[in-house]
Amino acid sequence: MSRQHCRIHLAPDYANLLLLEDFIFGCPFLDESERNRAVLIVTEYFDNIISHSYSRFHCDIAISVHKDKQVRIVIRYYTHNFSEMLKAERVTLPHFDSKSDRYRGLGLRMCRNLASEIRYRKGLFKSFIIITL
Repeated sequence: MSRQHCRIHLAPDYANLLLLEDFIFGCPFLDESERNRAVLIVTEYFDNIISHSYSRFHCDIAISVHKDKQVRIVIRYYTHNFSEMLKAERVTLPHFDSKSDRYRGLGLRMCRNLASEIRYRKGLFKSFIIITL
């Protein structure tokens, strides 16, 4: 199988969630199961980046989808608090947040269950979330 690839850059804005979904569904090399899992995972991380990352600069979020033997999704973005996100990902348990009147802590747990591997890497200028389906 030859390597297949799709890439998009989106501003960190909730209005771009529909564009992100369309992008994933438009990757012609993904089968239905891969598309559905990819959409759930990528939109959850995109939402979390918008909600929780901090940056003094307005930078796009770059998302690329690759398929060789496996599907690999790479999310690159600029943030000052990547290590805080990593800590929260490890210690946050599902709970009801009365302030927002929502259950919290379920999204990243769902992502871990849908992916075969999720790795995090802090770069000098960008941070990376690398997801293997």
